[in-house]
Amino acid sequence: MFASKDHTPSELREKLQAMFSPDDIEWRIQRAGFAGDKPWAMVVPYITARAVQERFDEVFGLFGWEVEFKDIVSGNQITGCECAISVWFGDKKVTKWDASENTHIEAIKGGRSSAMKRCAVQWGVGRYLYQMDTVFAECRQCIGMRDKHYGNVHVVKTRGGPDKYIDWAFPPLPAWALPQIDFTEYFEAVKAAETKEALSSALGQAIKAIKSAQDTEARETLQQLRQLKMKELDAKSDQFKQQHLGELEQQAQEYARIIHGMPSMTTLDNAYKKHCGILANSADKLGVSPASSIEYLKSEYTKRRDVLTSKEG
Repeated sequence: MFASKDHTPSELREKLQAMFSPDDIEWRIQRAGFAGDKPWAMVVPYITARAVQERFDEVFGLFGWEVEFKDIVSGNQITGCECAISVWFGDKKVTKWDASENTHIEAIKGGRSSAMKRCAVQWGVGRYLYQMDTVFAECRQCIGMRDKHYGNVHVVKTRGGPDKYIDWAFPPLPAWALPQIDFTEYFEAVKAAETKEALSSALGQAIKAIKSAQDTEARETLQQLRQLKMKELDAKSDQFKQQHLGELEQQAQEYARIIHGMPSMTTLDNAYKKHCGILANSADKLGVSPASSIEYLKSEYTKRRDVLTSKEG
């Protein structure tokens, strides 16, 4: 059995915050309805009270933690429940609290269960589930509570009409929310990124997975990969920049030859303005500055202007 007194706070936190198997995760409908005749259901995951109990038993031992409940009373009715989970670390007792309203089904029992799960989140248990994006469950319209194909039936109340029923399935957990994650796929995505935008996206997915798994070694590996990839992309960016500047310089040289062929000051001025605009547009498309190329073209324009001025003089 895992003995808390033999481990550091960091090790206890990592053990508490470890991900759960899919069997310990349940889903509840957050919102549901119909778009025309098509049903939809937005669902969120949560850990079961049983999973919370087993996690604290595993980390602190059967006699290393305790739970306490206090009813929330409004008027003469019990409307909710406060829950405290206390643990012992050596000779020190630490307690955290949270609360929940009573539920619609088995009100008091459901309220206690909900308060306990919320309190467990205060300790980091199942907290990673809050990182999950909105999930839409696979579902279908059914004719009643017993018409189960996916296994869960939700009732949608309608105004002035009969109730409607949605049969829905528990969605699969994403790869990052599963225990014992193999991070190879995330690391390979970082290595394969060709742009900083693609790198940012790959890093975001990897960070999300690693944060959920509380994997310090993977976090260090990702940081090293990020630094190497940033250097690679910066070097590639500099290479492309020099290449594009060279292309712009060639354009400027071509336009300079055109300028030197202008027969009058009017045609010279028009050609200079036109080709400065073309250079600026090309530079914008290539993602570089047109300053040096336009400065070169300006110097060639000045030379031709001096020639034409001397002829006219």
